[in-house]
Amino acid sequence: MKYIKIFAVALLALCVLLAASCSVKEPEVETATTESTVPPTSSENLEGAIDAFINLTEAVFSDEVEAEDEPYYGEDETEEEETEYEKPTMYIPVSHTSPLTEIFTDKIIEETSKIQSEEQTGKRTVTLSFAEGRSLTEIFKILDEYEVADFDELMQTAATYDYSYYPLVSKIPSDPNRCFKLEGYLYPSTYEFYTNSKPQDAIGKFLRGGKANITEQMMAQASALGYTMDEVLTVASIVEKEGGKSEEVAKIAAVIYNRLEAGMKLQMDSSIYYVERHIKPYLTGDINRYNSYYNTYKCSALPAGPICNPGLKTINAALNPADVDYLYFCHDENANYYYAETYEEHLENLKLAGLE
Repeated sequence: MKYIKIFAVALLALCVLLAASCSVKEPEVETATTESTVPPTSSENLEGAIDAFINLTEAVFSDEVEAEDEPYYGEDETEEEETEYEKPTMYIPVSHTSPLTEIFTDKIIEETSKIQSEEQTGKRTVTLSFAEGRSLTEIFKILDEYEVADFDELMQTAATYDYSYYPLVSKIPSDPNRCFKLEGYLYPSTYEFYTNSKPQDAIGKFLRGGKANITEQMMAQASALGYTMDEVLTVASIVEKEGGKSEEVAKIAAVIYNRLEAGMKLQMDSSIYYVERHIKPYLTGDINRYNSYYNTYKCSALPAGPICNPGLKTINAALNPADVDYLYFCHDENANYYYAETYEEHLENLKLAGLE
């Protein structure tokens, strides 16, 4: 209805202009030599009237459209503030650009977003890389150092927070002889954190990393070996600390399984170091109470839980041990490994490695 009224006004204006153009008389031809101003003809007046009508119509409609695009805020209405963007980075697809431009654009967006995130939320982000084989306490110290979360709060949260909604964590056996429940489950990778995060959120980053990399197929593979995934992670954690070379890890895993099946104690030095360096310093009261559950010179089989947080390489080695009959191994200072099926062969290898 609004547009009909506007069009009627414009049409009326056109009629007035047309009437005015028709009333202008044709000028008489003068023979005088003096200059005279020649008025426009009626056809020229008609063209001018039409142009004026078009301009008037465009102006009216343009004003109307612009007015409709402007938001109206009544007395009780106010413009909502933009929701604060919580993610530390954001990515906008740039599919119409070349790959090089797309990468460059994403980098600019990422850096800008980090700056905006810090300005708007008062938080900053830090990206940290965690190597395979770090212990739970080592990881928490790093998070504390970079102000991601407080060490004591991380320790308390790891011991008490319910992470059972992670399928892998839900299968951790309840064992009073286990020192740190989440040891072995803090998947090593590179993660980005907000500083001053909630401890449960910081820990959740690692658990999500584990969920993404330790698959149902791998769990089924563990069952086929006759072990739980927790036991496989425990084997992998020992391999992580004992194996200095990638080509050795499958053979070291085989030694562990062969000794377990033979009913032999594992007698791995890495388990002693774990107790002394990563358990005892964080205990009160009887600091030796976990010795017989983690020291593989004392416990009859696997320790009560993993002794570090293994990476994918050693997890795969624990799931795919080499097909060998070795029961012993040692290595020299140059990381040359020597394997043996009998104790007598092992004694000879100790001499070759310079350990006797």
